[in-house]
Amino acid sequence: MGAYENVISRQFDIANGEFPEVNFPKFQKYTLCNLRGGIGKTTLAFNLSYLGDDVLAVDTCPQGNLSFFFDNQYYNNASTSVRDLILPYLIPGLGKPTHIASFVGATNKFFEDKQTYYIPSSSELYLLPAQLISAINQTSGLQSPTRETALLSILHSLRNEIDREMDEIGKVSKCLIDTSPFFAGATQLSWYATDALIIPVRTDQQSIKSLELLIQTLTSPQGEFRKYATDLNIPTPKIQMVVLTHCGWSTVAGARNKPNQQTEVYIRKAYDILNRNRTLLTTDDPSNHLFLLDDFLGSGRISSFLSKPLELLRPGESRTIDRMKVSVNESVTKCKHQLEFINNVIW
Repeated sequence: MGAYENVISRQFDIANGEFPEVNFPKFQKYTLCNLRGGIGKTTLAFNLSYLGDDVLAVDTCPQGNLSFFFDNQYYNNASTSVRDLILPYLIPGLGKPTHIASFVGATNKFFEDKQTYYIPSSSELYLLPAQLISAINQTSGLQSPTRETALLSILHSLRNEIDREMDEIGKVSKCLIDTSPFFAGATQLSWYATDALIIPVRTDQQSIKSLELLIQTLTSPQGEFRKYATDLNIPTPKIQMVVLTHCGWSTVAGARNKPNQQTEVYIRKAYDILNRNRTLLTTDDPSNHLFLLDDFLGSGRISSFLSKPLELLRPGESRTIDRMKVSVNESVTKCKHQLEFINNVIW
């Protein structure tokens, strides 16, 4: 059986709640990233935060969508944010805040029985790239090894603060970092902070191109990421998985477990990219690292509208959203199995 057939066969088992074993290493911190918006990063982060249970979720996207899912009053609050954790490393003299993480169950009733905490985003993260570059440039006038020490402190600022917050909480052993669809600033620091990457890729050509751009950014010796990491011996994070989102399946009679034409095209393209970049993966088998996630359809709209994890939705449940009735259909069970499998594989 070829690599493509392996991916499809595994997804059929997953859809039916039979979870095949994947020999993955396990990590503590994952960054969800892709250099394009609207491909499912935040949706995946939100649902994995629920399924993972003892999780610290860190929102580094200035849009703050994940923070809003955790607290629908987020945009009206002036709480201490992830930006406040980073700034003292960039601007000397600022005091370092502590105990920033909030219990999600206090603001989202669906998480009341979960040990899930989060560090909120800030719209002012849009300013962070310029502040980060300025702070890095200021280290150029220092002598070695002082310069290396100062530079490492900046680049590991988010990592150090996440470790401290997890220690202070004392009830979480996992971390998910949601990122923005551009590299500079908090996303760059997230790559330095993480153990491995989870990369959602939508079934369209723009997302495939953004996957290629992400890999280029991750590996280019002249790029903003590697040019500092190489000198400081910071390892490049490995790719744990690419999650192909918004997948669809053939409705032709007898086409059992066959992706529709669009999905099949992008499964093959994503696999080809992984195959050409094997050294970036956490195992030596590219087919281990490609997983499919169905289009959530009405279930996804209701989940977003209610800030309710998909795991808690039931077929037949409905809501009126923008004056239209939206329902949860039977396909939600398949989506739940897919999310549960991804959760089991990474932790």
